[in-house]
Amino acid sequence: MKTDNGGQQALVADGELILQEPEWFKQAIENKPENRFVAFRNSELHYSYWAGPSAESENLVLLHGDGAHAHWFDFIAPLLTPYYNVIALDMPGMGESGWLDAYSREIMAEAIITMIRDANFVSKPAFVAHSFGGMLSLITAHHYAAELAALMICDFHVKSPENHYEWYGELESWRPTRVYDSRAEAEARFRLMPEQPCANHFIVDYIASHSVREIHQGDNHRRAASDAAGYTWKFDPSIYPGFTVGRDLPEIYKALPLPLAAMFGADSHDFDKVTRVDAIAHMQSLRPDAPHYDISGARHHIMLDQPRAFAAAINGQMQNWKASGAFNK
Repeated sequence: MKTDNGGQQALVADGELILQEPEWFKQAIENKPENRFVAFRNSELHYSYWAGPSAESENLVLLHGDGAHAHWFDFIAPLLTPYYNVIALDMPGMGESGWLDAYSREIMAEAIITMIRDANFVSKPAFVAHSFGGMLSLITAHHYAAELAALMICDFHVKSPENHYEWYGELESWRPTRVYDSRAEAEARFRLMPEQPCANHFIVDYIASHSVREIHQGDNHRRAASDAAGYTWKFDPSIYPGFTVGRDLPEIYKALPLPLAAMFGADSHDFDKVTRVDAIAHMQSLRPDAPHYDISGARHHIMLDQPRAFAAAINGQMQNWKASGAFNK
């Protein structure tokens, strides 16, 4: 085991922790994507591209959550490429994408559409986004709806204005991420956020191994030069102080001129001011036309807890959108 996930793995019931990679997972990660880079705001963005049956096949965009990266979909995308062309994005300041001088939800949306445009799809793609990425997908769809076919948000809850909470804005300062002496030490400190156990430990280890970057003394990475050498996390901690989510998400969600769907982990967490059940009910009241999927046996990190059910739910909704002509508009 590379990591104990901040002690969370000890909460998995006896006999249910899966350490060895199953055959389906091995075959999936052997289907390596093409790594693509595109210039953006004096930096560059990275995304992974898996070719589907043909250029004319329907297209699918996958976006990770906060502090994560495109590798969270290395074992998901290959389950979908028998049907679709698939790209998985790295948000600015995360994964292999470069860091920026400034961040906002509109800048993030601009980056997302820049990568989607660079993929040069024959037809408009559907967009599936998880957690913090779900919020950014709403902003992207709000500004660039004409370039998307449909949107599914995964375990991001559009809360009512009275339950809104700008927790990013309370972070008034940031500090560089800790530098560890070895890659193994850094990977051992990896943990999921929000915290949760995950029975598929082989996936947690895989994600941990792709969450670390090497740093040399004097490296800048668009910030003050490092006085240490070793290994640290890929994400830019300066994203968060002052980052505004906004109270207008319910209005945006309700008014989006796109087919929508939402997916949730059936065992996902509640919030400080509202339960997940109430948050989902609020979303359903805003868009009663949007189907909702609860994935049994999944907490917040659905694609780690139930990867094949996650992919199957996406495929099912893609087929529904295809049958309704969403990709022909």
